[in-house]
Amino acid sequence: MRFYYMLSFWLVYVASQSLLRLALAATGGGTLASSAGATLGALALGVLYDAAAGLAFSLPLALFFLLPGQLLRARAGVFLRRALVVLLEFLIAFSSAALFLFWQEFHTNFNFIAVDYLIYTQEMIENIRESYPMGIILPGLALSAIALTALVERLARRLAARATAPGAVTFAPWRRAAFVRWALLCLLLPALSLAPQDSWRTHAFAAPADAELAGNGPACFVHAFFANELDYPSFYATISDDAVRGTLRTELAARNATPEGEAPTSRRIEAAHDDRQGIPRYTGTAQPNIVIITVESLSSDYSRFFGGDRDYTPQMDTIAQDAFTFRRMYATGTRTVRGLEAISLSVPPTPGQSILRRPDNDHLQTLGSILAGKGYACDFLYGGDGFFDNMNDFFRRNGYAIKDRATIPSAERGSAPETVWGVADEVLYTQVLRSLDEHAAAGEPAFEMVMTTSNHRPFTFPRGRDAAADAHYGTREGACRYSDWAIGDFLRRAREHDWFGNTIFVIVADHQASAAGRTNLPVNRYHIPALVYAPGRIAAGGTDRLTSQIDLAPTLLGMLGLSYDSQLMGHDIAETAPEDDRAFISTYQLLGYLSGDRLTILSPDRKAQSYHIDDWGKSIYTPLPDDAAADAAAISWYQGASMLYHRTL
Repeated sequence: MRFYYMLSFWLVYVASQSLLRLALAATGGGTLASSAGATLGALALGVLYDAAAGLAFSLPLALFFLLPGQLLRARAGVFLRRALVVLLEFLIAFSSAALFLFWQEFHTNFNFIAVDYLIYTQEMIENIRESYPMGIILPGLALSAIALTALVERLARRLAARATAPGAVTFAPWRRAAFVRWALLCLLLPALSLAPQDSWRTHAFAAPADAELAGNGPACFVHAFFANELDYPSFYATISDDAVRGTLRTELAARNATPEGEAPTSRRIEAAHDDRQGIPRYTGTAQPNIVIITVESLSSDYSRFFGGDRDYTPQMDTIAQDAFTFRRMYATGTRTVRGLEAISLSVPPTPGQSILRRPDNDHLQTLGSILAGKGYACDFLYGGDGFFDNMNDFFRRNGYAIKDRATIPSAERGSAPETVWGVADEVLYTQVLRSLDEHAAAGEPAFEMVMTTSNHRPFTFPRGRDAAADAHYGTREGACRYSDWAIGDFLRRAREHDWFGNTIFVIVADHQASAAGRTNLPVNRYHIPALVYAPGRIAAGGTDRLTSQIDLAPTLLGMLGLSYDSQLMGHDIAETAPEDDRAFISTYQLLGYLSGDRLTILSPDRKAQSYHIDDWGKSIYTPLPDDAAADAAAISWYQGASMLYHRTL
């Protein structure tokens, strides 16, 4: 009976995961391959992965069945067996539901984002509670677990009855030694079969979403947990350190840069050129305040001004008419910490975790440290709890004063509803106004690094501010419209303060709302809005040059006309030639280098593959032949960023 019970449990697991995979395929969000054959192949390969994972889930049951047969047949043994199976089935149902909801949000299998959410358990639980009707979901999962357990029991009895029918082949009663060997085999098979799963499925399908569809959710989660940080030299294509230094020395050359020291990033930047290739200078006479508003998940798709097909940002689009805009800026990653890393540190993304979340992250030059050297008071203002993603620790260790949710007066926090991720944007902007007033009273210029939270699931926000937002309450569109309204409201309130005429406002996204697509690193899913607004002080206009998020800080410093010692890896695009433009896009494993119409992707199997971008708006690529020079350029930037962090550049 034990064998048939184990077999029944395993069969029910594989069947349930196949049904889940069909549901994921049906809700692929248009990211699956156009070929039905590829999707069917993903479904078939997924069954093999589920079969192996089912053995792993069977291990607790296998160990339970090592108990003496007399105990197993007793009433207490039967109760414990059923309780164990109910618990296992609940965990399976819970992980399946979690994967389904994760897929709806990110159109991908479990990855390092899911691992991060597990680490920040309180935020994850509160976000789930606010986003989904858990009073219905949890009882539903419990009933599903009971139903699946009943199915396992019934199937086991039927299999055992057939096996003991006259003429059927029967299994001899298992001795404990044999059963121990079988239990160890259950442990060994999942380890052997799931270890290469990530490599197999990523190479088997052209469409990343099909590869994600093939994966087993719990197995993908375990893989992401152990692959959360990747050492660049151990996993990626490399060239000699001297070659990296030579390439970067050439790439970082600019009209206003004088090399200093051995490191190619070490150079003196002089604000000496009036011809800035259409990039304006700040024309005020005093040091201006600087406010960088990093907006959560603000896709260019949502802005008509920035080429989107939706009109979720009428306030920002109006502001853009009087601002200097970067119409082809690309985010470096898909997480908030990646955006903050790019804007603050001006470095390409390194594989695995963002530098903000790594130890020993206080030795790199930041935009704040440069401005502090010019007499600026630097603040990091965040509507949520800044311990999340290690943001407070990073900014505090790099000289910023921290002003997050914990510093907001309770009366102001209660003036508008908030979520687990943070206060409503309007409440955050009130703190920014207060901070600027305090610095103005102290007679010091201020640099305010602001991170918003309202454009995030569960997409709840104060009603009554914007009718269009209210009409889409609880959706991405509604939250985006509210976030846009809050920006316009903030600038209207700011105009009432004396310091407004001497303040530069920068509005930029941390990343797009979704990075899923039909290709690896879909370039259209990294296109973000970015503008610099200082009416009467910075001339309105814009550039269509290819620009990276890491170029924002040095270009802004150039607009201010500041001279400084630099370790930044970004370009002041006013001082470099258009043919030198490049951008960086990444996931936590894949590293993309954009130059002209070429995309070079570095993967953790030490490979480099280049593509011609046939259509930037749809991310349609054509593979290109190997090109050692193109590969070396991409490698130099990413290997150099790793060397800079490890102090070996």
